[in-house]
Amino acid sequence: MTTTATATPSSASSPGEPDIAKKRGFRLGIRWKLLISFATAFTVVFAFIAIWIFQYTTTVAKDRLENELNRSAVGGAATISAPEFAELNATVPAVPDPAFEYGLGYPDSPLYDLIAGELFSIRQIVKDAKVYSYFLDPADGKMYFSASGGYYVQPEPVGVQFKVPVIDVVDPATYAYMEQGLTATTEQKEYSDDFGNFISSYTPILDEAGTSIGALGLDYPQSYVAEVQDGVRRQLFPVLGFSYIVLLLLVLVLSTSLARPLRRLTAATGRIANGEYDLDVTGLVRTRFPDEMFTLAESFAEMAKKVALRERSLTREVQRLKVEIDHARREEAVKEITESDFFSDLTAKAAEMRRKARPDSEG
Repeated sequence: MTTTATATPSSASSPGEPDIAKKRGFRLGIRWKLLISFATAFTVVFAFIAIWIFQYTTTVAKDRLENELNRSAVGGAATISAPEFAELNATVPAVPDPAFEYGLGYPDSPLYDLIAGELFSIRQIVKDAKVYSYFLDPADGKMYFSASGGYYVQPEPVGVQFKVPVIDVVDPATYAYMEQGLTATTEQKEYSDDFGNFISSYTPILDEAGTSIGALGLDYPQSYVAEVQDGVRRQLFPVLGFSYIVLLLLVLVLSTSLARPLRRLTAATGRIANGEYDLDVTGLVRTRFPDEMFTLAESFAEMAKKVALRERSLTREVQRLKVEIDHARREEAVKEITESDFFSDLTAKAAEMRRKARPDSEG
């Protein structure tokens, strides 16, 4: 007697799952796919918002600073005593003083004290600004620094000294802006030099006839803009970070609630595949307000009913075909027997025996 060995699968399917070959490799649940997708989208959106707000506040701060600086320069230039300023530049000579970087110092002059005091008043209004004045010497066509608001700073004066050539202190680009400031209010946007990072405004000092006799310069450090940016970072980034985390947690909760009925439906399909066609699939995802998930469950239930009907129909058909096949096989077997030579010889011998036996019966 021959026995047939039954092959045992290398890995059995888990209960409730479809008995199909499972793909190998890393599998990522839909919950985590949703979380990763939303996290990526939130990261892009929040990064865009943070960058936009940061740039917007920085631009607004710079524009506001430049406008305030221009207004302060124009208003400050109007407070300068024009006749005394012109007389100072025309009559007071430069004071050689090797104690200073450019070899010139501050003059001992009431005119200088007057103009420097007016500039110092502007400095007190515009905090942290460097306030100074300069003029164009008609004799050589060069610009020179005049009085400085830093002269009255304690404990020691600060700022450029009297009649130091402007070209010796600033670079050519700044020199060009200052030259424009002799005729019209000119702003120099953020720039850097040996003294730091500044935003500057230059505006003419006019006499009673409206003629420019010099200019007022205001240098404001960019520390204000940096402070605004730091404030934005301290306030904006924590708020966005907290909102980002809260949204991700909400997405995780939502994705979990969506994945749970899917897992139930997956288990249900395994039970259906194993022949449990009367399973109440819709009860696994029952909800107060039917949605696509409920519709999917209804489709599974309908599919299970149709599969059950088809399986019963196929079973009946198989049984019918089996009966027909068995009957056909029997007929074929009988036919093979009746049509064989042995059966023909046997039939002939039987007929011969009946013929021989008949006369004896008649006698």
